Amino acid sequence: MAAAGSLEWPRRFPSRALRRFGWYVLGGGAATSAAWVLFGAEPDRLPSGAANPLALVPPITTLLAVLACAGQLLTVIRRPRVAADHYALTVRPGALRTLLLPWAAVTEVAGVTVRGEPLLLVRCGPNRGRLGDRPRWSDRAVLRSGGTAVTGYHLAVRMDDFAGDPRRQLATLAAWAPEQVQVTDQL
Repeated sequence: MAAAGSLEWPRRFPSRALRRFGWYVLGGGAATSAAWVLFGAEPDRLPSGAANPLALVPPITTLLAVLACAGQLLTVIRRPRVAADHYALTVRPGALRTLLLPWAAVTEVAGVTVRGEPLLLVRCGPNRGRLGDRPRWSDRAVLRSGGTAVTGYHLAVRMDDFAGDPRRQLATLAAWAPEQVQVTDQL
């Protein structure tokens, strides 16, 4: 919820994340089933008395499938977030970290369409001291998916994860950005 005197983009139903989670469940279930059918009857010990490595295939496959599905379930539960107030831009581009980017550290926000997908791009200024969060490698997954079309930016968020028209979303965000932050619309 946005507090009084702040903006938060309303999120859309997580259909993309649910679809991806469903595919992971199907793929993980198929891999796990195949591993149990092919290697489930393997004895724990070989006739020589040594441990049988093939007996570990089903439980390891099951563990990997469960971990992969849990990671995808996290993307359904922790949705991307864009919020702003007079102090900072708050962004969660994926399911992991929520970044607090003070407007003093942001030089540009841009709405750009890359391969038919609208993205909100954020460019940060030079790191002077310890002002707010800095995007890390794990925060840049959406940016990396944009390829060379988004070079020079530090962060990207998929705008179609939010309800409404991307141009209106950018316009509402531009109303909160101070004058020194350049707002670019290439949607």
